[in-house]
Amino acid sequence: FQAEDGIRDKLVTGVQTCALPISKARGATVLTTISGDAKADLARKAGADHCINYRTENVGDRVMAATAKKGVDAVIDMDFSSNAKFAPAILHPRSRFVVYGNSQAEATIPSQFMLTNFIGIQYIFVYELTAQERASAVNGINKMLEGKSLINNVALTLPLAEIHAAHEAVEQGKALGNVVVTL
Repeated sequence: FQAEDGIRDKLVTGVQTCALPISKARGATVLTTISGDAKADLARKAGADHCINYRTENVGDRVMAATAKKGVDAVIDMDFSSNAKFAPAILHPRSRFVVYGNSQAEATIPSQFMLTNFIGIQYIFVYELTAQERASAVNGINKMLEGKSLINNVALTLPLAEIHAAHEAVEQGKALGNVVVTL
């Protein structure tokens, strides 16, 4: 998001590696959902203002408490099919749900809420970025890496021969950070 978009609060779900520090660098108050203490620690190190354990806490209640019952300006999410249902409990009118992943082929969305509250759904698929969009994103990320405001958290490095183990680590949420496969 560009700063001129007016987005100040974000609910960032499981994307601490980049979206969380980028959001913080742009002045956002960041609420993030986590599944345990280890992930909360990583999120806080990346700059999260509020960590909400979706396994033990009511996400909507916590978001409303943290935002003085206003809701967030945007959600950045990697599993729309699982999390779209939370939209009415966390978003305010004219906010945005940014989708960059899905665990299912289809998602059930609260369409009446989305329609009557003018909620935008924006899909991001990195393979469809234009050359200019890709260059801008890479340039911004590189500047943050150079300035040490974005840390590449590598949790696990495996050789290509162990690609199955790498996939399992990601799918099962065992890796607290990026999984790198070397050639």
